[in-house]
Amino acid sequence: MAVPTVIYLLKAPNPGQVKTRLAVDVGDEEACAIYCALAERQYRALPPGWPMEIHFAPPEAEDQIRLWLPGANLYAPQSDGDLGDRLAAASAATFKRGTCCAFFIGADCPDLNLEDFAEALRLLSQDHDAVFGPARDGGYYLLAVNRHAPELFSGIPWSTDRVLEHSLEIARKAGLKTALLEEKEDIDDLASLRRCLPTASPVP
Repeated sequence: MAVPTVIYLLKAPNPGQVKTRLAVDVGDEEACAIYCALAERQYRALPPGWPMEIHFAPPEAEDQIRLWLPGANLYAPQSDGDLGDRLAAASAATFKRGTCCAFFIGADCPDLNLEDFAEALRLLSQDHDAVFGPARDGGYYLLAVNRHAPELFSGIPWSTDRVLEHSLEIARKAGLKTALLEEKEDIDDLASLRRCLPTASPVP
């Protein structure tokens, strides 16, 4: 199989604009620092040699993102709309550029590693159409697809514990063969942070 493209969705690392649920307990500055640490760790843990696109928000943040995480193959502003709209637009553009398959990730999962990418690629090569990395909060930390499948991003109750459930049902109705990776934690709030780092506590 040809080399996949990683689509890394990020927000500019500005206090008060990232990890807002976590910030309720630890403050804007600390939440932003945690976000930066997660994003930078993931950036270092991408498969060597795979093209990587950073799709960022807000649209005026390109210079900031390039300075923060240099070396991506493409920097593109995210489209307008909800998360589904933004994922669909990124998918359409990436496949139009000729990729064989696309891996969508964010900066929330502290344990997404090279073995997970390799396993997802193996499953795609075995005639699966979509591979999900289930998150413990009911969402997913990775989605790998072998074609543009906009139906996977439409009608999803984003930011709820039913994201993966709905996505799998939509895939089934669309006739897509799916597979699941190991369940992992996403860090979105203090509870999930403590599950990953049991000694974590709010900053005074």
